[in-house]
Amino acid sequence: MTRVVSAQRYKVAVVAVIAVAITAGLAARILSDFGWDATAFVGFGEDATAIREYAEERLGEVVLRQAAGHDGKFFFIQANDPWVTEAGDRVELFDYPVHRSRRMLYPLLAGGLGLFGPGLIVWSLLVSNVIWMGFGTWGTARLAQALGGSPWWGLVFTLNIGLVFTLIIDGAGILALALGVWAVYLLYENRFAPAVALLAASALTREAMLVCAIGVATWLWSRGRRRHALVAFGIPALALGLWESYLRIRLGPDSGLPGSFGLPFVGLARAVTQWSREPIVMAFGACLLILAILLVRRWWVGRSLLSWAFIGFVPLAILFTAPVWTEFFDFTRVLAPLFTASILVVFVEDRTASIDPESRAQGPRESIGNH
Repeated sequence: MTRVVSAQRYKVAVVAVIAVAITAGLAARILSDFGWDATAFVGFGEDATAIREYAEERLGEVVLRQAAGHDGKFFFIQANDPWVTEAGDRVELFDYPVHRSRRMLYPLLAGGLGLFGPGLIVWSLLVSNVIWMGFGTWGTARLAQALGGSPWWGLVFTLNIGLVFTLIIDGAGILALALGVWAVYLLYENRFAPAVALLAASALTREAMLVCAIGVATWLWSRGRRRHALVAFGIPALALGLWESYLRIRLGPDSGLPGSFGLPFVGLARAVTQWSREPIVMAFGACLLILAILLVRRWWVGRSLLSWAFIGFVPLAILFTAPVWTEFFDFTRVLAPLFTASILVVFVEDRTASIDPESRAQGPRESIGNH
């Protein structure tokens, strides 16, 4: 038995190392095109003059992208001041200071809890995402094993195109999903307390991951575990709410918010007409929609913990506006959790009848939450 467990852990470790190697190789390939300048990943934009000047004052010349750039430029500023001690910088430089600053854990860790300087931060943002890719792949491999599948399924985390895009703009989505996957895995192992802590950390990395906490809480509630359900949702929601309250005290309220949501299916319908001009985008969009439908089917039939944890991304997708759905670079990143979770549900959980997900995740009534 000990040899079997050791072999399983070895396979998971191999998968995680391969994930890091793939991700590091991709990062190195991109860096080589920009003279090994890590600012190429941050996403400073030509048109974001104030942020560009902020960066150049601290780093010298930086690599610029077209237009306004990407999210990494906000995380760079946050990492330089993760505790919001200099509120004026964010009010002046961020389009939506509170909204952007909600995603605090990734820049907090990449900024060394506020101890790293700007030159180190641009590298830490990239290197930490390579590490988080391995961490998320490790958790996905362990989850696949818990479902009765091969640990090689962990690579659906590494090869998730949305997470690859997140890597090249120093985004927070890799860490957010990695924490969410690990939380679900720990629930399958009846380790309730650390799972809830990771759900909270995931929401503090990317607020959309709160839907995982809602899904987990609903699954627990449906099985009569109401106290655990309240904790599973309440702790992440409280953590996010307390941080946002602090941000509003420091930064004041945002004047409006980006319009990412609208009427159901309207944005998707408008985007499909544009996808028809781009076959590759159409193929990826269709693949994602098929996986979402299959996830809904599996959720409806089995109501498993895994399907409940990620089913909330389906209604979010239905409500996205046309600008989100139109851009391949955007919708793949936003719905990256849906891609990885759907693959696991459809191709692992749905095909491994030898494992009873309910018994593995639920465990004895008195045991869950005592670890």
